[in-house]
Amino acid sequence: MDYFKMIPNDIPLPLPDGGLSFVEPVFHLLLVVAWVVHILFINVLLGASFGAVYFNSKGVKMKNPVFDRVGYLLTTPVTISENMGALWGVAPLLLVSVLFTPLFYAAAIMNSPHWLHIIYGNIAAFLLSYLYKFTWHTLEDRKSLHLVIGVISVALFFTLPPVFMATVQLYITPTTWTYDTHFWDALLRPDTFFRLMHFYFASFAVTGIFMLLYGFYKRKSADELDRQAGDVLVSTGKSWFLVPTVLNFFVGPLVLFSFPSYGLEAFFNSGYYWLILLSIVLALVMIYMLIKGFFNNDLSAKKVWTIVGLMLVVVMSMATLRHGMRLSLTGPAMAEAKAKSLDFQQRAQDAKLEAEAAAAAAPKVQMAQGEALATKHGCLACHSVDNKVVGPAYREVAKKGYDQAKIVALVAAPQPANWPGYTAMPPMPQVPAEDLKVIADWINSLK
Repeated sequence: MDYFKMIPNDIPLPLPDGGLSFVEPVFHLLLVVAWVVHILFINVLLGASFGAVYFNSKGVKMKNPVFDRVGYLLTTPVTISENMGALWGVAPLLLVSVLFTPLFYAAAIMNSPHWLHIIYGNIAAFLLSYLYKFTWHTLEDRKSLHLVIGVISVALFFTLPPVFMATVQLYITPTTWTYDTHFWDALLRPDTFFRLMHFYFASFAVTGIFMLLYGFYKRKSADELDRQAGDVLVSTGKSWFLVPTVLNFFVGPLVLFSFPSYGLEAFFNSGYYWLILLSIVLALVMIYMLIKGFFNNDLSAKKVWTIVGLMLVVVMSMATLRHGMRLSLTGPAMAEAKAKSLDFQQRAQDAKLEAEAAAAAAPKVQMAQGEALATKHGCLACHSVDNKVVGPAYREVAKKGYDQAKIVALVAAPQPANWPGYTAMPPMPQVPAEDLKVIADWINSLK
């Protein structure tokens, strides 16, 4: 198959399973779970960071302390989510790099140096978001400066997903690789664009559910301003879930059918479409529950936790779908890479065994000839194999690592500086060069 001609022919690293065959499936399960935890924190990070700046600016514009309090309350999930999101993000990256090594690192190389923006962009956004939160009251009289800090941090956070998504789309679609593929090629593709839109909408939908839960909690506060902020969070959370979720009903199919046909065929043949139907049904149930009580903020605890539970099931279902598509797209490429590697390993092993078999008999003859010639030309008068005589033992000479030509040259023109403490060796031009070559090979065989 010519689809995967661009895949590096590297030897795959065998998983250190200690003979336990279940380890690799466990790694796949860990990848799904770690990604879910990571992505939920990242969703809340993006949505809450945007909400913090939005409500801050709205509070300034309308001179409304309730909106200002909502913005301030949202800075807490931002700082928590960026720490936990980064921490949990390490796990899926490590698991992907182990399970899909030749595809992932090749895609990262094609996207460099833009891939490094994940590091320095995140650091800058991280520090600015902390500055934004902890100067909230200090810069109370300089709100324009405060908002500029917040806007820059949010903008930086929103530049990270495109870099990550471009790399992900590359490594799971190796049939799209060419010798000059680069970051902008991957970023401006329809499949990358649709997945980005789906991700951003999902971030606001997840944040909407978080706001619903956060507002429900804050409405029980002893602080009147917090209780009012809780009402705003609940009403906003409904809108932020409903609108993006409805939009994703249209974007989702565009994402799905932008993948290569061979991956789609394997995906549907594996039965993953049942999870698509499950996710749609559960999303419709949540939409119905929220629309039914859209203008009523007095939600019961049972209703709130039911919605949260349904959302978690949907997220797990979507994560499993995502992994199923990853396996469907990368399966043929990984199988071909493994076959090439196994073939290379077998040929390398065969060549090693042939070389060992050929060398098993040859050295005995060569050593006998070399030792006989060394005796004939008087070399053993000053040297022995293991012990110092007048000159160094031949095993010590062998340790020097001289090649054949070097030994021949040193017999013709010795260099006493190489062996301090020994009597200088006289030149021996009378020994034929062909005999010296055999003697040199014998000496080197003594290592």
